[in-house]
Amino acid sequence: MSTRVIARRYTLEVPEAARPGSTVWRGRDSTNGAAVVVTLLDEHPAAAATLAALAAIRHPALPVVLDHGTDGITHYVITPQRSGRTVQARLATEGPLPAEEAAEFAAEVADALAALHARGLVQGRLGLGTIVRDEGGPLRLEDCATAALARPADQPDDDVRQLAGLLRELLGLAPDANPLEAAGVPPRLAGLLQSLSSFTPPPAADARDVLRRLAREQSSAEWEPFPAAAATVADPAAPAPARRNRGLKLLVGLLALGVLVLGAIVVADVVDRRDADRRAAAATALPGPITTVPPTGADDGDFTLPTVVPTETVVTTVETAETTTTPAPVGPSRTPKPLRIASITPLDPAGDNRENDAQARLAIDGSPQTGWTTELYKPGAIESKYGIGLHLRLAVPSRVRRVTLASAPVGATVVIYGIRGPVPARAPRDWTLLADAKELARPLTVIPIRRTAPLTDVLIWITGLPPVKGGHAVTFKEIRLIGVPTGA
Repeated sequence: MSTRVIARRYTLEVPEAARPGSTVWRGRDSTNGAAVVVTLLDEHPAAAATLAALAAIRHPALPVVLDHGTDGITHYVITPQRSGRTVQARLATEGPLPAEEAAEFAAEVADALAALHARGLVQGRLGLGTIVRDEGGPLRLEDCATAALARPADQPDDDVRQLAGLLRELLGLAPDANPLEAAGVPPRLAGLLQSLSSFTPPPAADARDVLRRLAREQSSAEWEPFPAAAATVADPAAPAPARRNRGLKLLVGLLALGVLVLGAIVVADVVDRRDADRRAAAATALPGPITTVPPTGADDGDFTLPTVVPTETVVTTVETAETTTTPAPVGPSRTPKPLRIASITPLDPAGDNRENDAQARLAIDGSPQTGWTTELYKPGAIESKYGIGLHLRLAVPSRVRRVTLASAPVGATVVIYGIRGPVPARAPRDWTLLADAKELARPLTVIPIRRTAPLTDVLIWITGLPPVKGGHAVTFKEIRLIGVPTGA
């Protein structure tokens, strides 16, 4: 129990679980005795602007800001204290939701996210344990959208990808389960789920609209084909039908036309669901034109070029370049997948050994909207120091199959090195060459790696920079290492 009073009005009583960038207390408003939640924000230059934007939002799923301001140097925000059962607790006792209810629930969350994104805010922390829903009432996000202050790299796309994880939990799907193969998940909902989880998910407002439409279709059984009409056999002994008047014949003709239209809808629905399967299978493909670097030397059978197909999701369509593919080895221990990167460090051994270090994590944060940028160099300066680099340490030793680089502008030149064990003191001289120098001629480049031995570290060495306004520089918006983890 605390006796601290904020703004000479709000008494802090019971602390709640810690949240990123803030400290949360249950408290009391001394002026009217109301129970309130007091959120104290860590020091941040954008705290005041964030609180002002939050106070301007009115949405049934978001906390109402009763008051906000500063107490000394501490920013605070006051919201009503509400009780209820979290959705996570409800699922634990009642089990997963049917597709219709899960889509409708996710649409409500997406609507709240769209309201935040329209004000330039990011929720930053989204989970079923922070969402309360009473019987017959709207859902409530109990967490203020202040978590992004502690993680400034968070973007609206990160919220949408968290929404995809939330939808998986609602449907009872494991994180690695294929929604297209899950029982009870309609194909179009499965396709949208993969789109929300992709490298470039649709905006929250678009996701909300599609989820609502899918929920309505499911509730009206439009995802299922129409039942076939029972066949009738004419009775030869039956008397001939009486002569109908002209108006009745016209009515019968209109009904027949209606049957034909319904049949066309059924055929279109079947084709649409087949297209949804293909769209869902392609939803995880990386967007944009792709440059694939052909491997040099003999094929050792231990790597595969990426399969790139035209990507079309339920919400957005992204054009991709076609490439020639090589079958990948199969099996649980040989299927390439994105590798977890434990750390990333810029290297400038011929300079001051620093290269915008504070931005480095933005190159591996999963968001193409952020990135790491080199310093601005004069023409020929980068060549005179023989390059700069990014040192990526893998979470576990892994066989790296390919390196994917999203960069802007085009024209940078990179060389890929690797090592297992102690990091050499000199870079890149004592590193093992994995791929020869390659110009990044398109916004997205995939570089295959022929080395089969496990690696612990990868070095992306930059030997040339494209011209930009005022000099030469390049931004890596996203870096991914694809391969097979081998463990220790």
